[in-house]
Amino acid sequence: MKSCSITEFQTKPSIFKELDLVAVVDKRSNKKLGYFISSKYEDLIQNIIKKIEKEEKIEKLKRLKNHQDLEFLELGVD
Repeated sequence: MKSCSITEFQTKPSIFKELDLVAVVDKRSNKKLGYFISSKYEDLIQNIIKKIEKEEKIEKLKRLKNHQDLEFLELGVD
């Protein structure tokens, strides 16, 4: 995977057309800022994001249900 800085993107915008996946880095602080992924993978990425969000919501609902069950047990309500 190729790494590019912000200034490289500004000076050579054709990088977006040439590459599918690029790590965006801040060369001054030597940190990764994120990734650029080509739009041709948008459908695949959207499906993955939806799946992850669904799993997170299910996990939150399970934790909430367990918490409510514990509150009812403390009150003595069945």
